[in-house]
Amino acid sequence: MEIIKSKRLRTGDTVGVISPSSYISEHLWPDCERATGALGALGLKVRMGAHAFDRHFYNAGTRDARLVDFHAMWRDPEVNMIMMSQGGDTANHLLDGIDYDMIRQNPKIFAGFSDGTTLVNAIFARTGLVTYYGPSFLWGFSDPMDEIFVENFRKTFFEGQVGPLTPNLHWRHTEKKELAYSGWHSVRSGRASGILMGGHSGCLVTTMLAGYAPDFQDAILFLEGTESIAKLDRQCTVLHLNGTFAKIKGLIIGYCDNHEMPKEQGENRPVADMVLEATRGYDFPILEISELGHKVENYTFPVGCRATMDADEKYLSIDDATVA
Repeated sequence: MEIIKSKRLRTGDTVGVISPSSYISEHLWPDCERATGALGALGLKVRMGAHAFDRHFYNAGTRDARLVDFHAMWRDPEVNMIMMSQGGDTANHLLDGIDYDMIRQNPKIFAGFSDGTTLVNAIFARTGLVTYYGPSFLWGFSDPMDEIFVENFRKTFFEGQVGPLTPNLHWRHTEKKELAYSGWHSVRSGRASGILMGGHSGCLVTTMLAGYAPDFQDAILFLEGTESIAKLDRQCTVLHLNGTFAKIKGLIIGYCDNHEMPKEQGENRPVADMVLEATRGYDFPILEISELGHKVENYTFPVGCRATMDADEKYLSIDDATVA
């Protein structure tokens, strides 16, 4: 498959914001204003989709309305980047209604997080267009950003050359202030290079089940999650049983929010310990980092770009140009 890259951002460009999954509740409207200001400080203008604030039960509007916004942003010549407002549960409603040929002919930067896993992987799989896991409008830009992540955004989307990523010594959880940063950890020794693919573990598994995930052959798979350690175990076991782990070159484990099971003693275990068990029989390297996940600041992971990881050296780099 031919890899396609979007044009890099320039000062004055427009970011189109859409809500393909969950709706933006009223209490989040001030966050939208702060996010608009943060992107403005980066030299970018914001254009909200016509249906970005719609609500249809637990969805951001009807499926048809969400598809209208999705396609309108791709067709709008003044929009340079398309960003999901947030995640949710039902971005998969759009999968069989997307005009993938139109996307291939009009490549643009597309970024999403959480349920964005569904769309960034499906778009890459169906078009070859590099997409971006990490930035979302509300949960990436409504709070103050550490300079290391502002710089990562600039390198990814304005400059196109990222190179090595480093631990964030100012790491913080947005809600659990008592959590201390534990750095990066080598879970299984080794070095590997491959194409980045992945995202939220639960969303990724359902995208695979729907038939819209990429082929993970020779990939560097990255995973983060928001469910209990038992459910994360179930998802990783699916990846073992369906042969995904037989294809990949390496695995990056991000921060898994709320994985603890506090009700009964003896149920908890470290995520890395579970992953080692779920990947039994394989020798690919595994690196655990904390700059990927919910309620923490995230590096941007370009789906479709080559990366190199060295678990022993606690090294991770984005090797390919991320934009054209």
